[in-house]
Amino acid sequence: MTARSPGSEWPTDLSATAATDAALSADGAYLMLQQPAEALPGGPVRVGIEQEWHTYRLTDPSRHLEAAEVLDKAATGGPLPHGSRITVEPGGQVELATLPFDPWWVALEALRLDGAVIRQRLAAADIATVAAGLDPFRMPSRTLSHPRYVAMEEYFDSRGPAGRRMMASSASIQINIDPGPPEVANQRWGLAHRLGPALGASFACSPSRVFRSARMANWDEIDPTRTRPALRTGDLMDDWASYALGARLMLLHDGPDRCTAVTTPMTFADWIARGIDGRYPTAQDLALHCTTLFPPVRSRGWLELRWLDSLPAGVAETATAAVSVLLIDEEAGQRASDACASVANDWSEAARQGPREPALAQAGAACLRIAAEALARTDVPTQYRRAVAEAAERWPARWRCPADDLEKRLRLGDKVAQLAEPLQEVWW
Repeated sequence: MTARSPGSEWPTDLSATAATDAALSADGAYLMLQQPAEALPGGPVRVGIEQEWHTYRLTDPSRHLEAAEVLDKAATGGPLPHGSRITVEPGGQVELATLPFDPWWVALEALRLDGAVIRQRLAAADIATVAAGLDPFRMPSRTLSHPRYVAMEEYFDSRGPAGRRMMASSASIQINIDPGPPEVANQRWGLAHRLGPALGASFACSPSRVFRSARMANWDEIDPTRTRPALRTGDLMDDWASYALGARLMLLHDGPDRCTAVTTPMTFADWIARGIDGRYPTAQDLALHCTTLFPPVRSRGWLELRWLDSLPAGVAETATAAVSVLLIDEEAGQRASDACASVANDWSEAARQGPREPALAQAGAACLRIAAEALARTDVPTQYRRAVAEAAERWPARWRCPADDLEKRLRLGDKVAQLAEPLQEVWW
């Protein structure tokens, strides 16, 4: 009942290669982290989308919902039309994960149509969904009691409240995309990072007194060894292996029902070298460790872009269309990369100011205009091209983002009922 890959058709991630109980050497761990490179596909690029929404019982909107009550209602009626999966996060957030699709834009339709079905099913049970990067109404409260989340909370609490906010009060959009063969994968890896600050700012949707994307800022307060960007040399597999081995160890797993927080600082590489009370990590331990890493772009055999706030219906598909086409269209990607050159590392400024920072606004508007042109060269429904072009002029070109719209509604006194996502399918 947590985030997982959008479908079994994706290249295999580490969990499928971790059957042995033998202790890992440093070289063995490094090689294991590079194994997905062997599965990097060529050919058409597939995209899958995951989106989370905050859930509220309209008769008691201050209460975080239990995972079971959300999942039971969301799953009522059987499989979704496009086969998307439904899961629930530790604070009761509902998540839809589409399958990976070729052509890639079918994933946009899956999000649009399956998302509407989930909203309708939940509404029938008096449960509303709200799209925002952070819960605008409630303090964090974990309602999922799985041992993994109990231990994660203990680990995060040793550093402050940001971890609880991430687990129980955040909601995002994640774009999953085939990396392509190695030379393309390295380019796509770098581009996925360079686009993040500008487009994350353009679509920021978690306002606070200080931030346009308080969700993105919250990641900066969590253990930086597992949340800072993983891009270093530009070589996808080398970057990811170094990142994973250099990240702090969070959890020790002892079967499915036992999990212990590791609050004494040590990296996974330290565990390989020194052990913990005579215990040394196995391949399965490394696979589980990688599920506790949350950088803006994560390698899982596919690329998982994690830097978009949850966005309202229609806007979510628009943002995803823009990001996806820039990663897939080589010419558009190069132009967007050039447009983002001066802000490619401005993650903190993107969270704080969003497109109120002129350089981020200029880069974001340029990227969206480039994306609209690229979409016109595809068979994607024309509504998405128009929506992306309109988004450029509505938000970054005016130094604005969806957070400004949400903030205005909150100041006017809108509550859950007014901010609830529509039940019908939404075009921009």
